[in-house]
Amino acid sequence: MFIPFIFLLSTTVLAASRECTGPIEIRTGQELNSIRGCQVFEGSIMIQNMTASEDSLNLSQLKQVQGDLIIDGNADLSQIVLASLQQVNGQLKFQNNRQLKRLDLTQLTAVRSLEISVQPSLDTIQFPSGLSQIETLTVTDTIASKIEGLTTGKMKDIKIANNIYLKDLNFNHLQQVSGIISVSANAPNLSLDLSSISSIYQGDFRNLARLIGLNQVRQVTGDLSFIGNTFSSLSLPNMTQIGGTLTVTDNKQLQNLSVPQIQILGGALSLGNNTQLSHVDLPKLQQVDGTVDITGSFEKIDLPSLVDVRGGFNDMNLHVNPMYLIQNLELQRIMVLVLIQLRALVKRRYN
Repeated sequence: MFIPFIFLLSTTVLAASRECTGPIEIRTGQELNSIRGCQVFEGSIMIQNMTASEDSLNLSQLKQVQGDLIIDGNADLSQIVLASLQQVNGQLKFQNNRQLKRLDLTQLTAVRSLEISVQPSLDTIQFPSGLSQIETLTVTDTIASKIEGLTTGKMKDIKIANNIYLKDLNFNHLQQVSGIISVSANAPNLSLDLSSISSIYQGDFRNLARLIGLNQVRQVTGDLSFIGNTFSSLSLPNMTQIGGTLTVTDNKQLQNLSVPQIQILGGALSLGNNTQLSHVDLPKLQQVDGTVDITGSFEKIDLPSLVDVRGGFNDMNLHVNPMYLIQNLELQRIMVLVLIQLRALVKRRYN
């Protein structure tokens, strides 16, 4: 949970004047001038579709916003200067400022939610003082090549998508994601560093060239997906349980898949179109509550401990779930292995 005590530190020192109380909507330069002297703003600020002769938005004295700060749809802005801003206890949002090339957040260390989206001219996103407290981060549709200065250890939700030049994403301080982490459709050579992470509620990883980390993760509460990546090896050495579905599909260069400790899948097992993956080995997998859907030309499929599949088998041309017909656990295991091996044999013959 995000702890708001960080916002109490300076409020005893910095008193907000009457002009520094909101909510306020700003659409002109004159309206912006009315808050330029504010150090603490009590309430929310919306700066939207502003008509101004200048291409710069400068609130360099602002240190704290006790509400939201949203800067949206300002077509002529090329730079936003919030050089003294340290804390926002609501949402900090920059959206659809299409000419924005410079975003100065030099002092920012704490924010509840940060969104930077549809900024097609913004090539640098950095937090020089270290962004150490944040719940939710969304960065989409920018041309940033790096996101630098994230030092937080815990977050709720992360979405990083459609940043076509983003090639380096360093979350090596991050230990826990209590919601969803989603990384997709960025630069095709993106390297993602999650080397310190030990807990994820749900993860969706797409279009990565390199994934560092996940070695310490033991359980995932929701789904875990790896789709359309170009790395050659995927290792989850300590993963014992996934509450949802494990999906590993369309990873054209994947040659090694290692999940040696997985025992229970609360959803489905979906492996498909990993064209260089010849061997599937899940030695401790005992139970799959959803379907088992394994497609590809495999030399070997090893599921020696699998005794309980509750959702059946996709694309097996079965009209009934054989687990309904076979009650003995050992016979269930044999049936599963026979069906998977037959499927692999048929695909090799006709491919």
